[in-house]
Amino acid sequence: MNEEEKEQPGDPFGNIWITSRTRMQSHAKYTRYDLISHIVLTAYSVLLLGFSVFSRHLSETKLGPYTSEVSIVLSLSVLCASLVIWGLKFGKTADQHRECYLALQRLYDDEDARKNVATYHQILDRYPNQSDFDYEAMLYKNVWSQNKELRDRSGVLKYSWWRARKFEFRQLSRIFGTLFVLTCPVIFLAVLYVAG
Repeated sequence: MNEEEKEQPGDPFGNIWITSRTRMQSHAKYTRYDLISHIVLTAYSVLLLGFSVFSRHLSETKLGPYTSEVSIVLSLSVLCASLVIWGLKFGKTADQHRECYLALQRLYDDEDARKNVATYHQILDRYPNQSDFDYEAMLYKNVWSQNKELRDRSGVLKYSWWRARKFEFRQLSRIFGTLFVLTCPVIFLAVLYVAG
């Protein structure tokens, strides 16, 4: 019996350890989203402030007649972004995923409670579910990168070369999308500068 098999002893569903690790991925993702959303709001606020400060200089450019309209659009963008980010509640969702994986870990560590399927389902019912991407991230990290042997009810979990490439492509797409959103204020300022 290898070390990975010992890591999941007596898990009657083959899911407690896997679900807790997937919820850890969800927690990390939502914490990252929370941080990025604050950075984006700050960047857009700085853009709005910079535009307001330099609007007098822009009045002598091609944008001159439109500076008040652009300022209104930027103000509304910051307001709308703030409302959307507040509504998505990234920080709260991250905290819920953390509470879930800690509860699952306590269940996993208690050999007597681990056999109670109802307790497992009660824990899952109290918290939001993870996404398919979070599950893929957990498998990629544990099965592909660390070569762990994970088991669920159907047996040993496999992670193919093609599946790893698809995950890496999705991960890169998310990174580039985030970078684009973060650089939009700079791109907007550059366009205003060039147009003027």
